This record gives sequence, structure tokens and C-alpha cells, in this order.
Amino acid sequence: MKIYLVRHGEAVPEEVDSEKPLSPQGRENIEKIARFLGQKSFPLSLILHSQKLRAKQTAEIMGQYIAPGQAMEEHPQMAPNDPIESAFVRAAAEDGDSMMVGHLPYLQKLLGHMVVGNDHMELVQFGEGTTVCVESSNGSWIINWVVGLDQV
Repeated sequence: MKIYLVRHGEAVPEEVDSEKPLSPQGRENIEKIARFLGQKSFPLSLILHSQKLRAKQTAEIMGQYIAPGQAMEEHPQMAPNDPIESAFVRAAAEDGDSMMVGHLPYLQKLLGHMVVGNDHMELVQFGEGTTVCVESSNGSWIINWVVGLDQV
């Protein structure tokens, strides 16, 4: 089983739009990463995203290129400072692979918890759009690969 952790793209400032949707540059960058990742096979059974607009938009773009037609699910506990357990349990309960689209520090905490059992450990630089593939191996989680904007 694999779980793909994805940080949302660049958002417009709150002063411009209080909902903070993706900026035009953020949308372009996410599409670039999604096109790159879409060249690989991603049999996703679930795409979870936070309730924030920028995460939903990022999930929609990723889904369009990686898993067209895959239904998405908004999770109420994936905001930046939410506890990590609920959404992780939801994603890990899937029979297939899952994608979780969210924010910092949430994703950083989740990754640390999964891989080393320490949610204060920063294992990866989560730039905007960074995607981390974490794979279950013999009862533990390992980082399989990381793709950021500078790799595409």
C-alpha cells in the first residue's frame, strides 16, 4: 500500500481573497507536477483533501492528471494544525493506494509519525506541490520517493 502526501500549491494572499484559492502560478506549478506524475501508473482508490479551497483545487488538478474520474473526499481534520490520526486512519483503511492533499505543518507531522514515529521530525522539505510517496513495508512505512517542482 502507498500513501501519497501532497502539499497544496501557492495560494493568493488572504488580503486578496479570504478563501485563499490557488494563485495562477500555483495552479500552473501543480499542473506541471501533476502532468509529470501522470506519466506513471497511479491506481488510486481514494483522494482525501482538507476543507481549505487551495487543497481542494490541488487535489482536483492532481486527480485530473493522475487518476481521472477518481472521486475525492473532503476530510474535516486535515487543516494545518489538526491532529493527524483521523485522516491517516481513513487513508490507511483503503484496500488500494491513497493520496492526501493538505498543508504544513500537518503533512510534516504525519510523515514523521509514519516513518520514524516522531511527529516533530522534519524528514522532507515540503515545498508547494511537493509529493511524497510513502509505502508500507513489513509493517512499517518508508519513503519511496519525493518529487518537487525543481525535479519536473
